[in-house]
Amino acid sequence: MKSRPARLAAEATLVAIDAALVWVSLAAAYWIRFISGRLSAPKGTPPFEDYLPGTLVACALFFLAFRAHDLHRPRRALSAIDEAATVLRAVLVGSLLTMAAAFLYRGVSYSRFYFVIFWGVASVLLPAGRLVFRIAQRALHERGVGLARIAIVGTGEMGSLVARRIAAHPALGYEVVGFVAAAEGDSADPAGPPPAPTLGFLADIAAIVERESLDRILVALPLSEHHRMLDVVAACDRLPVEILFVPDLLEIMTQKVRVSEIDGMPLLAIRAYPLEAWNRVVKRAFDIALSATLLVLFAPLSAAAAVLARLDSPGPSLFRQRRIGRDGREFTILKFRTMPVNAESATGPVISDADDPRATRLGRLLRRACIDELPQLWNVLVGEMSLVGPRPERPVFVDQFDREVPRYFARHRVKSGVTGWAQVNGLRGTTSIEERTKYDVFYVENWSLFFDLKILFLTARQVLFANRPRSEA
Repeated sequence: MKSRPARLAAEATLVAIDAALVWVSLAAAYWIRFISGRLSAPKGTPPFEDYLPGTLVACALFFLAFRAHDLHRPRRALSAIDEAATVLRAVLVGSLLTMAAAFLYRGVSYSRFYFVIFWGVASVLLPAGRLVFRIAQRALHERGVGLARIAIVGTGEMGSLVARRIAAHPALGYEVVGFVAAAEGDSADPAGPPPAPTLGFLADIAAIVERESLDRILVALPLSEHHRMLDVVAACDRLPVEILFVPDLLEIMTQKVRVSEIDGMPLLAIRAYPLEAWNRVVKRAFDIALSATLLVLFAPLSAAAAVLARLDSPGPSLFRQRRIGRDGREFTILKFRTMPVNAESATGPVISDADDPRATRLGRLLRRACIDELPQLWNVLVGEMSLVGPRPERPVFVDQFDREVPRYFARHRVKSGVTGWAQVNGLRGTTSIEERTKYDVFYVENWSLFFDLKILFLTARQVLFANRPRSEA
């Protein structure tokens, strides 16, 4: 409730920024098309006054397009990449609406090329404006300005996990006021007491909302307690508070829900796999084109790494190992060798840690820069792997994890990847296989080409700027 004025101010600021940048894009397109002299204008230069009324119409149409894409409500947890993609879709819709309105108006004959230029300029300026707004907003959040006051329903492990993740990202603008226990004797977090005070019980949730001036309630209860959601909604029905639901990822494994119907009766599908039929062809074509390009671009670097690996320690340059890929099929993964030959002779099969002391001097450098992964581009080109997908494991570990982790084998419905959703979220090497499986299954059930592009972008950013050591996994 206390953050409502800040939220309204943020929404008004977004509307103003969008309108200003649409107008600037229209003016810039006019200058590029008619004034700059770089493009021929056989019919002469029309007066800007003929185009000026159209700018007001364009701003109104863009307002509707952005409102339809829910872009005037600041969404704190939305990533910059996802927001930019949504803005680009809204810009395309707004540009098409503006062009259609211009052609329906018979008073002025507008240049078609002018609208193409406008679309290009707006596709740059409006996402850039959102990025600047996001940076400024997060800077304010880090200083405690405009924070949303929230309470978490559930004092167990999942509630504590949500609170810790919010605390780790202050730029999101959430202030965890405290926890609400479902009932007396509510299950506690085995890792320790929750990182915020307990405000009361679920039966008193309405009084807690008003007393603490809460803006949001996050319900983080295990699946067995989800029936209490109705209690939360009913108690807060007349209160201006947003209710957010945190699914029990351990039990439903991040499944994407799809809605269909039979004669008006809604059906929820929670086991749908988008990477089938035509989508599989699209992903394969993308893999071939990009892996072939990268193999050519990185050929000099790969040749140097191969020579140095031979000089650094006795043995071949390439490291070969059997891994399990799509549908449980085995293949031989390729890497530049970063450890001595027979490194597991004394230990047997083990999952390599990011700081594995067995790595050679050159091996540590190759892994830190991810150069050791370059030969996997060949695995991608020949169809054994994909650029993006769950990381492949060795047969001995697949057998073990399949017995111990629910739905582990669902990650094998797609090809293994050089990088994946789990890896860009920091889950590598000896990190929890349960957590990695959640992210991998989420990827399998939510695949899209844009999702692949997002993961590749995040991977490149981590390689170039995070400089994190890699594991042999």
